[in-house]
Amino acid sequence: MKKRVYKASGIILSTVLMSSMLAACGGSTGSEGASTSTPDNATTKASTAPKEKVTLKILAPNNVEEFPAGSDVNNNEIINTLREKTGFNIQWELLPKDSEAARQKLNVLMASGDTPDLIISGDKQVFGNFVQQGLLAPLDTLLNEEGKQVKATLTADQWKSSTSDGKIYAVRTMTASTAVRALMVRQDWMDEAGIKAPKTQTEFYEALKALKVSKPDAVPFVANLSQTLSSLEAIQSMFYPPVDFVQKDGKVVYTPVEPGAKEFLTYTNKLYKEGLIDKEAVVIKAENLKEKLVSSKAAMSTVAWFDALPIEKSLKEKAPTAKLTYLPMPTGDNGSSGYSKVPSLTKYFMVPKASKHPKEIMQFLNKAVNEEIINYISFGNEGKHYEKKDGKFIATKEADNIRFRVYYNMFDTVALGLQRIDQKGFMPYFGPVEKTAKYEDVVDLVPPIPVVDKKSKELKDLRDEYFMKIITGALPLSAYDEFVSKWKQAGGEEVVKALNAAYNGK
Repeated sequence: MKKRVYKASGIILSTVLMSSMLAACGGSTGSEGASTSTPDNATTKASTAPKEKVTLKILAPNNVEEFPAGSDVNNNEIINTLREKTGFNIQWELLPKDSEAARQKLNVLMASGDTPDLIISGDKQVFGNFVQQGLLAPLDTLLNEEGKQVKATLTADQWKSSTSDGKIYAVRTMTASTAVRALMVRQDWMDEAGIKAPKTQTEFYEALKALKVSKPDAVPFVANLSQTLSSLEAIQSMFYPPVDFVQKDGKVVYTPVEPGAKEFLTYTNKLYKEGLIDKEAVVIKAENLKEKLVSSKAAMSTVAWFDALPIEKSLKEKAPTAKLTYLPMPTGDNGSSGYSKVPSLTKYFMVPKASKHPKEIMQFLNKAVNEEIINYISFGNEGKHYEKKDGKFIATKEADNIRFRVYYNMFDTVALGLQRIDQKGFMPYFGPVEKTAKYEDVVDLVPPIPVVDKKSKELKDLRDEYFMKIITGALPLSAYDEFVSKWKQAGGEEVVKALNAAYNGK
């Protein structure tokens, strides 16, 4: 694979010419004899009965948006219009919001053989597992015959991310942004205490100490280690890239066994011991973390841009003068700086082998890639849900009544995605985070690799267990060497070798 990331262009989609269906059929009778006469009442009439729409069952990701009273996922103006525009009776079902529950549901469905016709998921592990188990239909022929407009949305190299043994097993689409999270702080508290934005790891430590003194009833830094280490990303990024696998000096390396990782653990353990990181971090979950920020019980944390708006809105309801802001990236003593990026490609559109309508699914997707449909799902109806000004979609108040349209988002463009972010009020948070997004995990740049997919959860759990215990003091810092040894025993080096082969061709 070429050693670079392919970024989607601002507009990738060409308008699809909607196919016309010839429904009329007729009949005629002939005779092998010489006579050409026909009986007086032998006229044959063409059938005018309408053709029944094919029902397509689609399983898609969940979200936080609610449906208005009297409507649901299969009864609302968006899906009814999609049925009309595509000519298919699409039946939508949403996966559980919890990622593990979603995986369990998918596994049960695939094992039963009673599958939907199309599965839309952003979970690469699920995709890789289904490919390895032979549960997905290859799409190459379908793309060439029924999905030419779909195929044109990605480059040949981008299609490699959903290819295994030379066959394509999923359609993919791009994301509007690769930015995720950054360091958010109570700026009003910083100003009140005369604390400047920290630029180094030493200044970061001093800022936390000053916040602890000035706001003794709040924790300086809140994290939810019981669920993920990503809440420490703002700290981790000062020591090593906050993704698992990166390209370094011409080869793929596993960052948690790089020298910076041990320095990170030493530094973070110090913060925890001194009460600068919330002692409850080992038990609280994401919602508890948000609540601590909302209730003025925490000064800073690593916060995703899409969480920042509701957090600040709720905070201001309780403390009108409060101000949250994203800080510039602090830089570690070793020069490390920068946060993680999500892949530029997102979602896997998978057709199970057990699907009853693979051909029709590709026909549906080939219509869904139409610019008119993409615009409709993104913004609704012009004149009702939005007005156009200077080429931009300006939302009306009525647009708030179709916020649930996000559930039906399939294909996208960068330009439209950014307009939606702006339209929903996220741009003040998204903008600063986008500037700090730097590292993309190599795993997201290569096709599914059996050994990588097989080992990923085991290695992640091993890393999380040791790191959390070392940070909180449940294990001594010397246990880091034991972690590295166990990582090797569990096949960590084998995974790195496989990623190098896929990414660097060696």
